[in-house]
Amino acid sequence: MVNIIKQFLASGFWLMLLSALIFSLADVLIKSLSSSFTATQIGFVRFLLGVVILWPILSSRRISLRGNHTGILILRGVFGTLSFFCLLKSIAMIPLANAIVLFYTFPLFVVLFSFLLFRAAIEKGEMLLIGVGLVGIYILTNPDFHSFSLGYMFGLLSSCLGGMAMVLIHKARQTNDPFIIYFYFCLVGGILCFPFFIQGFRLPNVQYWILLVSVALMLLVAQVLMNHGLKFCKASEGSLMMMSEVVFAGIGGVLIFKDPVTPNFLTGAFLIMGSGIGLNLMSRRSRHSPVSSAYAGDRGLGRGRRRP
Repeated sequence: MVNIIKQFLASGFWLMLLSALIFSLADVLIKSLSSSFTATQIGFVRFLLGVVILWPILSSRRISLRGNHTGILILRGVFGTLSFFCLLKSIAMIPLANAIVLFYTFPLFVVLFSFLLFRAAIEKGEMLLIGVGLVGIYILTNPDFHSFSLGYMFGLLSSCLGGMAMVLIHKARQTNDPFIIYFYFCLVGGILCFPFFIQGFRLPNVQYWILLVSVALMLLVAQVLMNHGLKFCKASEGSLMMMSEVVFAGIGGVLIFKDPVTPNFLTGAFLIMGSGIGLNLMSRRSRHSPVSSAYAGDRGLGRGRRRP
């Protein structure tokens, strides 16, 4: 049994797949809780738990809580928090799989922000893939057939803000430990969410508290598994495995929330996922490309084997 566990912990494929599964289970719980709690209340519990767990870890490693280039760490926290908030709103308002697919358009925005902020070159192939992704977004959101929801806007905002957070993670990890990057994410997120958390807050019953804490723990465990898995697989392989979250979330959405699976969703999701995978594969050519870092940075620690 011990050998089996050791083999599992050294298998990038299974670790990434398990991470995606746990992320999708957290997505399902978030959607279930969205009718009883606001996005900021769910977010605050997640961030508070992250601070409580990471503080002693940082202290035991003798890592300064101040970090390096604090401004970048704070900005990463702000953009990451806003991205997470928008993702929660999107999950609450539209079919679960649609919200997750839209979130996975963030590699498009990583490329664009890298160009705008750091003048990183955009290859012709990347421009083509960005175009493919935009077409996928248009088809998925279906704006011409009166089914457009504000939830789609939140999904795109989550991806856009997340893309900016990825670029900042790529910058911050050059001089910071990944744990301090995640700590600032949780610290800034908790500070931003706290005023909204206490506004109109009512003490939930024990069952809801257990679910809220479970979501926070799931997100943290999934993040740790993802970062550990990236030590044993290539970035392109890891990104493909993480995109299985869309499949798991889609299954959960259909079985639990009776979400429809439409031709528009299947076509748009295929184009968006293909675009994201293609951008990640192309970014492997560039040693310092933040796109190849994106998948490990989104929801947490911001590091991987060759990508944050």
